[in-house]
Amino acid sequence: MKYKSHGVQFKDLIGYIRKLTGCHPLAQSLHQLFWRNEIISKNQKIAVVEGLYVLFRELLPQLETKHGEKIIEDLDVFEYSNYCWAYLLSEAKKETSEHENYAPFSLTSEEGSRFCDPVTVTGIPGLFERAVVLQKINDGEKIPNCPEEVLRETSLNRATDIEKILLSVHPSMKTYDLWISHDSVTGQNFHANTQKSFGDMAEELKAFPQLSVSPPLRLKDLGIDDLQLVFLSEDNLGVYLGKDKLAPAKIQVYDCLAGKTQNVDVDVLAARTGDHREVYSFVTTRTPKEAILVLIDTSSSMVEKCYGSVEIQKIHAVKELFDNFATRTMSYDFHHVIGLVKFDSTVETLHTFTETLEKFKEHVHTLQANGQTKLYDALHHGMLELEKVKKFPDCKLRILCLTDGNDIGSSNKPDVVVANLIKSNIIVDSILLGKVENNILRGISNATGGCCFKPKTSKDGLKLFEIETVLSLEMRKPKKQTIPSSITITFLTVIAALRGYDEFPKAVLPSQMNSKVIVTESALKNKMRDAKVGQLMEKDKRILEELRSLHCDPHPYFSIFPSESDFTFWKILMEGPPDTPYEKGTFELFCQFSSDYPVKPPLVRFVTRVYHCNINSVGRICHNIFDRNYNAQITMRDILNAVYGLLIIPEPEDPLDSILAEEFMTSRETYEQEAKKHTEETAAQSRDDMEKKLVDPEKQLVPQHLICPLTNKMFVDPVRTKFGTVYERKAIEKHLKTNKNDPKDDQAELLTEADLQSAKEMKKMVMDHRSRQIQEKL
Repeated sequence: MKYKSHGVQFKDLIGYIRKLTGCHPLAQSLHQLFWRNEIISKNQKIAVVEGLYVLFRELLPQLETKHGEKIIEDLDVFEYSNYCWAYLLSEAKKETSEHENYAPFSLTSEEGSRFCDPVTVTGIPGLFERAVVLQKINDGEKIPNCPEEVLRETSLNRATDIEKILLSVHPSMKTYDLWISHDSVTGQNFHANTQKSFGDMAEELKAFPQLSVSPPLRLKDLGIDDLQLVFLSEDNLGVYLGKDKLAPAKIQVYDCLAGKTQNVDVDVLAARTGDHREVYSFVTTRTPKEAILVLIDTSSSMVEKCYGSVEIQKIHAVKELFDNFATRTMSYDFHHVIGLVKFDSTVETLHTFTETLEKFKEHVHTLQANGQTKLYDALHHGMLELEKVKKFPDCKLRILCLTDGNDIGSSNKPDVVVANLIKSNIIVDSILLGKVENNILRGISNATGGCCFKPKTSKDGLKLFEIETVLSLEMRKPKKQTIPSSITITFLTVIAALRGYDEFPKAVLPSQMNSKVIVTESALKNKMRDAKVGQLMEKDKRILEELRSLHCDPHPYFSIFPSESDFTFWKILMEGPPDTPYEKGTFELFCQFSSDYPVKPPLVRFVTRVYHCNINSVGRICHNIFDRNYNAQITMRDILNAVYGLLIIPEPEDPLDSILAEEFMTSRETYEQEAKKHTEETAAQSRDDMEKKLVDPEKQLVPQHLICPLTNKMFVDPVRTKFGTVYERKAIEKHLKTNKNDPKDDQAELLTEADLQSAKEMKKMVMDHRSRQIQEKL
């Protein structure tokens, strides 16, 4: 897309990119694309993609940087390319293009054809085609101005620099712009050293509307002639070129993926992309799944102390809670848009809906307490603000209200406000600070299907905003909303008294958790039969391979049970690692493979609650294998090992539960005692008993020599003692903790773990047998 405004010339932009990167192939390719509007070769496309990726990765916040809390994962770098282009265009204004000097260089010979094998002739300036010169030598012709009387083949020299150019550019190019200012520019080798947060970059983006995605219905307006970005589908961004003047609803769009121009009806496009708004009131890079309007009470009573004896003003407690809310929301990378409103004697929108929250903190930190508490007016205002988002039909709407008291001075009546909130399908969550008993607000939250929380301590408040079902409605178990016509002030008071305050919202599990599961052998046979009938998708092929691997070579501490009706959903049982607080527990997990697998990692969560600083209350696991360290080559065995390892060695420096992380670092003994106690309460069932509940025990014909004499089950990780007996590793190691002898040796000689060695021959026999299991009767 050519950039046409703001006084930024392409030479300035390319010069700045050359200075930042020191990557001349990238700058040269961009010059040909932007300035000369030329086709570039495959090699140049690689230079553009790889060069821009490294540059954008450097510009965007990542784990090692300290500017702002939002982290952009490596896989998502190009999803935020518009922010990077806005930054580059903004900074390029301060640069000069005086070093972007090019000399046109012809790539054609005197005969008019493009060079194939360019050579120079000693003593003659310019280039020649080798075949042409050799023909002249054979014919005895002389080349004008050639100092040699008899021209020989040895007089020809390869023009290697030109060969490189010919190999790097598109075959259609006849003239090449050669950059000639090599000695005047020193590149920074991709070291951008920007100190701007993601919020700062988002602000810069507003100055470049061409980089924002236009809603389809806006393109109906007359006078829109500039190129615009527009979604053709959820995952395909196209370029608006213009429209049919006789039919304003018909627009011309360039589909970048297909490389074609197509005519599209904007009404059809709006229906397809889910964006029907005629007024685009906020910028978003992706379709939001939830819109949250945060209401903050700044009335005069907020200067009072809260949390009992703790000397902290309520207004400062609110700032602390909001900081935690913003930080966690950004780290989870929810598809949310969030708006901010303060209320006292007046109600004021501080920030319209946005995906970035850094700027919110600046607003919140400057809040001062004064005036009345117009709570009901604020709720009514919040409902009107959320109307801006309702054109995203699948976006959930929520108000999050932080207050310390009852309403004073509102012109709106609570029962009318609540009825309208329910009609608009808006959920109200509320957090009460201090000793106040606000029964009406508690009733409002319950009537709208929300929750009302009243943290007793600062630690309780911070922990509240680490609960995923508080931060997002996506995994929250829905509450039934009250019928609007039945809402009265008395009803709100009664429902508040009946239900009390919420501790934390319950989570909802995937619907597949209720479906029947089967053993890996049966799942593989079923899917392999399907594969014979029809073509499997690449995702299914990969899942099949992962399951086959875990069937033939199972993880000793995990059991896999795929859903009978949905091959992409697995139930998983995991035994706690030995010598940890979890060793006597068996934990249930689930694994869900999305349509993007293996490009994106599977969703793996605990169903059994775990006392662990890297696992939250709804089972989310914090491990880099699920984000920055994930790639398509990561196997399910790698993921299971990572989860298993996390229970052996927690990572308190990267927690999901900061309270437990602090406990782990300050009092590890207490942490481990609590983890052990919690495991006994929630995960005490044995793995065998849990397996029997999931699937009916099947009698399998397993050769006796493949069965461990201690477990009476087929070997998984067999070891051989110094006496030659073969056992399952974890079974014999458990035995040796209390008995120092071979359990099947009558001599009762001393045996230790050092006397155990992997039984490779047995392992191979077991794997061969398991492989034959899934080949039978096919």
